[in-house]
Amino acid sequence: MPLYTLASKKPFAEQIRFDIAQVITDVHCGLTGAPSEFVNVVFMTGYRMKRGTILGVNGNVRMGGDRTEGLYDKLHEQMHQRVAQAAQLSLDKVLVTLIGIESNWVVEGGMVLPFPGDEAEWLDRKNAMHASMGFGPVTDYV
Repeated sequence: MPLYTLASKKPFAEQIRFDIAQVITDVHCGLTGAPSEFVNVVFMTGYRMKRGTILGVNGNVRMGGDRTEGLYDKLHEQMHQRVAQAAQLSLDKVLVTLIGIESNWVVEGGMVLPFPGDEAEWLDRKNAMHASMGFGPVTDYV
């Protein structure tokens, strides 16, 4: 979590997909403070797009915690601008939709996700659980 699903009729070149995924991670983490390990980006092709759109971005993001409505507005605006730029498309060809998801609706790695702002404690618990099972740390979250 977050899960960004991107749909297009035709596939984008590998480098453009990489650039888009990097931009999504950078924008999301830069604004929300979420660890980059939480960001998931899925590309899907073969979809008929609406209203002249070439790329549709559907972002499922945790809401609540330390996140405000203003933060979501900024996330939407920056995601739209930066993804369009990375995809080499004009803004009117990219449709970005953000859907707020309650963090306790999502389980990742066998643990219910924390409220936004509580990631460090969650990662500490996850690392302790992994250590007790003989695995290394999940992340080097700072």
